[in-house]
Amino acid sequence: MVRSVVALVWMSGTALASLCDQPFSPARGGWEWQYRVTGERSTTYSIRKTNITDGGYLQVRQSGSSREESRFRCTAEGIFPLDFGSGGSNQAEVGGQPVSYNLEVVKVTGVAVPDYDSWAVGNSWKLIIEVRGTGQQGPVRFNITGSLETTYRVMAQETISTPAGRFLAFRLQTTFVTRMRANAGPIHIPFNFESQGTSWYAENVGLVKSIQKTRDGENVTELIALRK
Repeated sequence: MVRSVVALVWMSGTALASLCDQPFSPARGGWEWQYRVTGERSTTYSIRKTNITDGGYLQVRQSGSSREESRFRCTAEGIFPLDFGSGGSNQAEVGGQPVSYNLEVVKVTGVAVPDYDSWAVGNSWKLIIEVRGTGQQGPVRFNITGSLETTYRVMAQETISTPAGRFLAFRLQTTFVTRMRANAGPIHIPFNFESQGTSWYAENVGLVKSIQKTRDGENVTELIALRK
């Protein structure tokens, strides 16, 4: 009941009227989140949200000279991505060989960031993205179909320290399952794998830390500054 009243008050403000301005993923013009990644692939990057409307926004990720733009849609149930963004490398390694690919989103079910009342210990939600596209490995070209499924489960609320400060945050356990199939003529090759991660979200800030497991270790992402 208390959370519902808080959410109602929060949504009633003129500056916070947009469905995109969720407490655990704020969409504010002029805000910039700066992150540092350490581990297998160390880097720094920034996130800005632009073209904010009541139903969506454009997220701009900047890392050095690399710029990637992704579109998001906002509903009463939460926020979800509409595409994989522009400007990405679209490359991976399979069997020790480089693979280039181009995927498009066919259908999205669920949300990445749910409504305010869903943020409680024990709750969970899913995001399922169905995709299709093409790829190439050496001289071999193929078609790709499949899905990317992420399950989020709220495990605890705790205080966590990052270079940007200390935050009271919800700790989420994430399970990422990829089910892909490459078709090259009569040949059908499945690409299925699962990975685990942990992320922390603070109210009125958003993501403050995440740990993503990889085959060779893990990548740790931390908020180093939030500029308003």
